[in-house]
Amino acid sequence: MTLGRTPAGAIKIKKDGGLRAVECACCQPCPEITESYIVISEAMYNALRSGGSVSASGGGSEYTGCSFSGTGGGTLSACGGDSTAFGGVTCTSAGQEYGSFISFAWQIAKVGSEYRLGYGGGGAFGIYSGSCFSNIYPTFCYTVGFFTSWNFDNNGGDGFVYNVGTTTLTTSAGSLTFGIWNLDPSATAYLNINIT
Repeated sequence: MTLGRTPAGAIKIKKDGGLRAVECACCQPCPEITESYIVISEAMYNALRSGGSVSASGGGSEYTGCSFSGTGGGTLSACGGDSTAFGGVTCTSAGQEYGSFISFAWQIAKVGSEYRLGYGGGGAFGIYSGSCFSNIYPTFCYTVGFFTSWNFDNNGGDGFVYNVGTTTLTTSAGSLTFGIWNLDPSATAYLNINIT
C-alpha cells in the first residue's frame, strides 16, 4: 500500500513489520533544463513524451570525392530520446567505404509553465557525425565531422563553424528544425527524424 512520499521524494509503502521508503525511478521528474534549451509548445512536448517508433535518414558530403548516406532508428524515453542514421562513406580517390553516422539527441522537461528541449549530437568514427576527405593520405579517409548543437544554433557557429544543413525532428504535433555545422563551408548534410 502506498502511503505518500518522504521529504526526499522516496515512496513510503506499508509492508509487514512497518513502513519502508523506496526509490521509484518511474516517479522521478525529468531533469531541469536551464541553459541548453529552447522553448517548445505543450503539444510538441506531449508528442515527444508519448513514445512511438523512431526512424531516421540522413547524409552528407565533405570535401571532394566523399559522400555519406544512410538510414537508422533511435530510442525514446519520457525525458528525451536519440536518433542516428548509419551509412557508408565512399572516398573515390581511395575507393573504400568507412563507417559513418549522423546522430541527434534531446532532453525535454517542463520547468514552471514552460516546456523545454535541450539538444546536441555528433558521430562519425565515434567523435562527430559526417564523412571524410582523402587528400592527406591517398588510401585513408579522415573526417572533421558534422556537429549539431543548441550553442552553435544560438551563436551562429561561434565564429569558426558553418551551417551546412538541417536536422528535422517530426512528430504528430509538427516539426522542429535544427542546424548542422561543419568546419568546411562547402560541405552539405541533412538528418530527418520521424516519430510515429
